[in-house]
Amino acid sequence: MKDKRKVIFWSLFLIIILLLTIIFAVRTIHKYDTWKQNRDYLSSANKTIEDWMTVNLIVNRSGIPKELVYNELGINSSFTNDRKHISKLCQENNLNCTQVIARLNRLDGKSGI
Repeated sequence: MKDKRKVIFWSLFLIIILLLTIIFAVRTIHKYDTWKQNRDYLSSANKTIEDWMTVNLIVNRSGIPKELVYNELGINSSFTNDRKHISKLCQENNLNCTQVIARLNRLDGKSGI
């Protein structure tokens, strides 16, 4: 009976580890793909906000506080929203992405950075 429990425990443990590995691999591939597609932009000094950027990237690159970005989007801050592209957030919340990006770029100009 104890051997059966051990087998079940280690099987579940292995499945959980495998699932976590797959999740992190997919996230890494997604981030690498974004970096590869926008490598020239990211290596330049250009601070213009674009629709492919995530909230975290906007905050780190432009210096706009996260709260202001979320105020412009009209949504709440969350772990998952921090990592979604602005275009995806606009689509999910029925926002005009062009207008949101223009407002964020105006905020970046006002921040003096």
